[in-house]
Amino acid sequence: MLSNCCKTTIRVLALAPLLVLSATVKGELLDDSAGNQFLLQMAEPLDGFGIDVLPNLNHRQLARSRNFPPRLGGFPDVPDLMFPSSEEIEAWEQAYQAHTIGGLVVIRPSTDDQESESSLWQTWSESYDADRVFVSFAADQVEQARQIASVASTLGFATELFAGDRNATEAGHFYATASQRLALDSREARRLESAVTEFNYLGERVRRNSNSIFRDASGDRNVARQEPAVFLKESLGDEFSESTVREIIVPGGVALGESAYLAQNIRAMRFIDDRLQLIGEEAEVWRLPDIDSKTLKALFDFTQRSHRIQSDAIVDIDADGRVRISSALRDTDAGYQIMHADTLPFEYVRNLNVTKSVIVDVGVDWFSSGTDALQFVTGYEVRFLSADNMRLAQTRVALEYEFESISGESTYQDNWGRDASRLRENLDYAGLGRDMNEIARYAGWIALLRKALDDEISFLDGRYEFMKIDKRGRETPSRY
Repeated sequence: MLSNCCKTTIRVLALAPLLVLSATVKGELLDDSAGNQFLLQMAEPLDGFGIDVLPNLNHRQLARSRNFPPRLGGFPDVPDLMFPSSEEIEAWEQAYQAHTIGGLVVIRPSTDDQESESSLWQTWSESYDADRVFVSFAADQVEQARQIASVASTLGFATELFAGDRNATEAGHFYATASQRLALDSREARRLESAVTEFNYLGERVRRNSNSIFRDASGDRNVARQEPAVFLKESLGDEFSESTVREIIVPGGVALGESAYLAQNIRAMRFIDDRLQLIGEEAEVWRLPDIDSKTLKALFDFTQRSHRIQSDAIVDIDADGRVRISSALRDTDAGYQIMHADTLPFEYVRNLNVTKSVIVDVGVDWFSSGTDALQFVTGYEVRFLSADNMRLAQTRVALEYEFESISGESTYQDNWGRDASRLRENLDYAGLGRDMNEIARYAGWIALLRKALDDEISFLDGRYEFMKIDKRGRETPSRY
């Protein structure tokens, strides 16, 4: 029989794993596999100020704690190099101007920067991506933010604290271009009624068997309702492969998703004087064709959205005329033009027993047209589809075109498909090409922006001004 002393010892030992659970989880999060060197460096010295460091503030076992010290950390749904959208920048600046939040800029200067006494913004804009850290905090936590800044300075980082009446635009420039968007989690921060993404994520925990707090991987609860059906144009197949889309009415009346071929080695993009420019490896500046900045912003947002949710679909109009369009292009002039063009193919091709037309890009080449200028050629197809007896979408006819940015015109190239022989001899190929010119032009720009995204080309210089562009234009109707 065990003595009372032994029984007490057993009960204490049984409780021990529960008492150290939080510390164990934090230790796991802060091991080398976490991959965040900044937070790893900050963890031990901040512990002396009573501030915890957690790379994942949404960890299932820690996110909903009620009594906890302030925590510095990040979010799995805001990974490195996920720059804030225009709406996120606007929400952050509004909360800052209302004196409810503040921001801390942290950057590790290079040896050259220290010797030349470069400005903080110059150091920031010329730094490696992983070095640009921005910490958002509740205004009531400004003292803890100062402690974080002090520790970072001791470790060799340059810092700048934005709080109180400091210029919101200056802070916004740093927030818009931060590679790591962190937050100071605290009871005060969780009480904020704010539209700022980082504060909305506080207190939320990742879903079971997931690395996201959201039901879908896109990080957007309403994606299914806001977008056309998620759709990659490759699933339609081509002249030599079968479609995999099991739908009679194929989603995505216009689907653009090529990544451009670009012979030049590009290290950065910049937006200056309402124009986008590419910067080469040798600091050469490449001029791009003229495009309205509102249109460029809309196409940029679509490219970001498309990459995030893995969908090429821009617009789909069903048999009842109901319009579904990418939220990035809704109520924009570019979106309206694409939507209108989607209605035109059947004005030219009337005698096919098909249920859907789909416009897809098949290749985009950007090339040098002078000493410092780039132009592009877009290959695209206007396809007419129906479903076979297995409910797989089949391309009955595809009309191939090529668009040149220099001339602004499309040229008919060829056709393919089992019903191609049914095309009328007097079909106005040139007229259909003219009506597709805007889609082909937009496809060229989308492909360039996708190339920049795929190659992780830096876009810091002028990014803030670009993200502030008001892209709103002609309203998208709910029915066409």
